[in-house]
Amino acid sequence: MNACHLELFPLNDSQLTIQPHETVAEAQADGSKSMFDLCKDDGEVVGYVKTWVHDDGFAGFVHFDSDGNVVDWQVCSKPGIDASLN
Repeated sequence: MNACHLELFPLNDSQLTIQPHETVAEAQADGSKSMFDLCKDDGEVVGYVKTWVHDDGFAGFVHFDSDGNVVDWQVCSKPGIDASLN
């Protein structure tokens, strides 16, 4: 799991855990993007999150439910990087 990507996504539900998505864990081709499964305590996947972080500070995530519907989508600057438009 890429910790800098996890910092982008606020997990507000203590009943869920974040696990690396299986295909991403097997072959991670692009280090600027990550995908994670949101799982209940019993391991049931109830959604997933795609994150991205670029060197210029542009970053964000999209949170999907288990049916692929967008729950939340946020764009932000990477923690520790000034993404001002100056």
